[in-house]
Amino acid sequence: MTATVPRTGTWGESSTRDLLAPLELPFVTSVRVTHSDEAIETALRLGGTVVLKAVSDEVVHKTDAGLVELKLSTSDEVRAAYERLDQKISVLGLADAGIVVQEMAPEGTDLFVGWNRDATFGPILIVGLGGVTVELFRDVARHPAPVTAEQAATMLDSLVSSRLLQGFRGAPEVDTAQFCGIVARVSRLAVEAPEIAELDLNPVRILPDGRCLVLDASAVVLPVQDSTTPAAPGPDLTTLFRPRSIAVVGASREPDRPGGKVIRALRRNGFRGPLYPVNPAGGEIDGLPVVRGIDELVNTPELVCIALPASASIAAVRECVARGVRAVMVFASGFGEVGAEGAALDAELRDAVEGSETLLCGPNTIGIVSAHHKMAATFSQAIDRFPDTPSGVCLVAQSGAVAGSLVSREISDGYSIGDWVTVGNQTDLDVADYISYLAGLDTTRSIAVFLEGVSDGAAFRRALHTARDAGIPVTVFKTGVTAAGQRAVASHSGALAGSQDAYRAVLEEAGAIQVEEMSQLLEVASTLADYPTPRGRRAAVITTSGGAGSATADLLTLNDLDTAEFTDGTAQALAGLLPKFASVANPLDITAEGAFTPGLFTEVIDVVAVDPHVDAVCIVLTSITGNDAVRVANEIAAARSRSDVPILVTWLVARPLAEAGMTTLASSGIRVFIEPARMAAALRHLTKGTSRV
Repeated sequence: MTATVPRTGTWGESSTRDLLAPLELPFVTSVRVTHSDEAIETALRLGGTVVLKAVSDEVVHKTDAGLVELKLSTSDEVRAAYERLDQKISVLGLADAGIVVQEMAPEGTDLFVGWNRDATFGPILIVGLGGVTVELFRDVARHPAPVTAEQAATMLDSLVSSRLLQGFRGAPEVDTAQFCGIVARVSRLAVEAPEIAELDLNPVRILPDGRCLVLDASAVVLPVQDSTTPAAPGPDLTTLFRPRSIAVVGASREPDRPGGKVIRALRRNGFRGPLYPVNPAGGEIDGLPVVRGIDELVNTPELVCIALPASASIAAVRECVARGVRAVMVFASGFGEVGAEGAALDAELRDAVEGSETLLCGPNTIGIVSAHHKMAATFSQAIDRFPDTPSGVCLVAQSGAVAGSLVSREISDGYSIGDWVTVGNQTDLDVADYISYLAGLDTTRSIAVFLEGVSDGAAFRRALHTARDAGIPVTVFKTGVTAAGQRAVASHSGALAGSQDAYRAVLEEAGAIQVEEMSQLLEVASTLADYPTPRGRRAAVITTSGGAGSATADLLTLNDLDTAEFTDGTAQALAGLLPKFASVANPLDITAEGAFTPGLFTEVIDVVAVDPHVDAVCIVLTSITGNDAVRVANEIAAARSRSDVPILVTWLVARPLAEAGMTTLASSGIRVFIEPARMAAALRHLTKGTSRV
């Protein structure tokens, strides 16, 4: 917007008006005056009732400081107000202050628009109700800049208070079209003027005819820090995830050491390519001949896993780069995560691959696993052997311990992971690189991300967009959602800013799903990978307990889902199947007698799933155990194989009592939840973007 900015710091109303002049925003008429007689003359010229303000860059919140005089309609009132403001300016010692006369804006609806420039993602637009309510209720919507007028309208619709704009209790609907146009213009400025760190237009009053008046404005201007890097396509990570040959430097005969675990994991899980243990001692490890160094290898491996201490790992990486190895993986910790000394090692490691064609995963990673490629390049104890069928779910994690724990639970419950990586310190490749690559694989159906934070917000957004454009849903569990403290802020936008708010806005804008519980991460990602998108949001509940059925119906409603109303034909068909004392309404309790009738589950699901009012089927099983558990699981699986609507199952009994049945469902591609609330949440995410029929 401007070639140079005359000064940095907080800008009050008058200065911000000048700053925004190129936008030609509909500011309320404002005239600066220097004495009381001039104020009276100006008030008479404006006609009607006026407002007097003392404007200063030293005091942004003028009302709190008593620097606003409202509803002045006579010359005496104007003179008295001017004198009071002049005295307050003197008492407060405001060297830059001046007094302005403004027309008193007509009654209308006050809204707020502003932005805060997030350190990671850049400007985040914020809209909400205006005046002091914006901070009091914090009912705001956020979106990365820029936004269109249509997106601004969607932001307003998402507010809890949006009903106030839509004609609440007989009030006229508020015409927000011009306001949305202002939001779009302001959002473009957020991108074009990096020197403006924060901006408030508050309030922006919408008059009954839809015209807008900007009544107040403030800004924070800071020096521009040019950290922009040109966008580049994500690197091809094939040699990391699908290497044709692997060497393990630091391979060990001791099975409990990382170098021993990696060799045995690769062997145990059937890696098909050449595998070279590397150890100066030579000999044999796990039946494989050992070479004493990378330079002794006849053929250059595509991937080298380095299981050495931190300082020795750097030398090994340099050897690999010199040899032309396409990808290396450094397991060692002791780099940037441990302080200045480690950061220096991190810099050396970065320098070792800088400018080369060698990809670096880590350091401080537990490795990469690909069930599709039969490759377990990891020392994690999360896997013993791959499940028979690889999953379309991928996991990108910034915590190795968490990733291993979540994966181990998935595998023990009968599910699988297709590809997973723990990114470590991201000295070379980062989360965005892995998401972009995995989104391009034809084996990927869903990506789960355990996220602590990103340093390149633009690259992360591009990666999310890459996945979205490829039709690959991304599910994120974000840590660090609370701030240890906040700096003092001079604007509403600053007060409303937060790292978690920025991440949430970026994830929502890219269509990613943020889950609140760690254990939901792979659960939701698996649901998104394995189930078709429902045609609507209406669910049928089939249960073996009336209490569980009514509770599940409540949970569906709390997750913005509808309880389907069965057609008369469905009700009649169910009446012919169930015991005479059973109700045929939704939620449908098939009763204990029905639960132990062979074949009944299949018949009931077949009837319910074809009802045109049903978009998904939620089954809640209670104390069905042993052989009955296997029978019921097979009946549900048989019905699922014929159904084109999603069928989700919650099984409330202790897992050991029905493990065979639960495993049967998992092997049939049916997700088993331990709690109806988590099933309802997963279905809500699955229906994201679908409309009510």
